[in-house]
Amino acid sequence: MTEEYSFVPRTQRTPPGADFCLRLDNDCMEPWLRQGEIVYVDRSEAPDELQPGVFWYRGRILCRQWCEDSEGTLHLLCANPRRERENLSLSRAEKAACLCLGKVVLKKPLPMPVYR
Repeated sequence: MTEEYSFVPRTQRTPPGADFCLRLDNDCMEPWLRQGEIVYVDRSEAPDELQPGVFWYRGRILCRQWCEDSEGTLHLLCANPRRERENLSLSRAEKAACLCLGKVVLKKPLPMPVYR
């Protein structure tokens, strides 16, 4: 199983409010967040729905957009349409094993993923 991140030390370029930094090691969030890009994470806030967050699930750390449906299913979504098969849908019982580590600090909100 390929990891989706690597931790990066904080620098002077780390924006205020960012608690930690990750380098994305795959293209799940392209075109908005590119493979190899450093993302900054604010642990004090959960991301708004459809905005990217960093999640821990079953021993993996994932950067994904999220939403919850009317039945309480949590959907962790890849922005990249080529990675749609890597989306996760977690039932109410399964989502108890998923922990949101914080929101990705962005300059503007991301749109809903569009799959073909």
